[in-house]
Amino acid sequence: MINQISDMEYTSSELRYKKPITLISALKNQNRIEQKRANYDFELNIDEFVKAVSKSKELANTEVSGYIGKGTSAIVFETPEGKVLKLTRGNHFPMNRPQQSFDVPIYAKGKIGKIYFYLEEKLNQRGLGEGFVQIMHDMIKNSGFKPQDMYNGDIFQIGLSKEGRLYLLDPECAKYKTIFHAIWDKMKRFCKSK
Repeated sequence: MINQISDMEYTSSELRYKKPITLISALKNQNRIEQKRANYDFELNIDEFVKAVSKSKELANTEVSGYIGKGTSAIVFETPEGKVLKLTRGNHFPMNRPQQSFDVPIYAKGKIGKIYFYLEEKLNQRGLGEGFVQIMHDMIKNSGFKPQDMYNGDIFQIGLSKEGRLYLLDPECAKYKTIFHAIWDKMKRFCKSK
């Protein structure tokens, strides 16, 4: 079901703009929509993103063509070029772990205060089943990390690239096994950089 809201088409999970709008406008629109919903989610304060994005003229004026969704600490938009612009509260990678081969490709990233932003490849989730979740689970474990929040059949954390490669959408789903592993990894990377 699609509802018309001025210059937007709104479905239950995504919002497509009839023409691209600035990120700051999209954030403000989404904030108004969220506040009108009966089950308004206070976990993700969109005002926090509006304030941070307003501090960067370049980011505020970035065009987006649609709203994809939000989580407990992130809000996601699509760009006119078909990429994903993800804003997160805090670093998207747990314990500042480095990006891994199983993580969705990131084309650009930056930070404004406590808000991080990432321009990522848009992945397809249609047709994915439980077997793909298990493959990702194994990829994470084989890389020395601990899978987190990936349950049987939970395809919402994974997706396929245009080339058919499986990626993890949410880096929070791959964590260091222990704090010792995180410290050890940081020490190894520090020594390699010398």
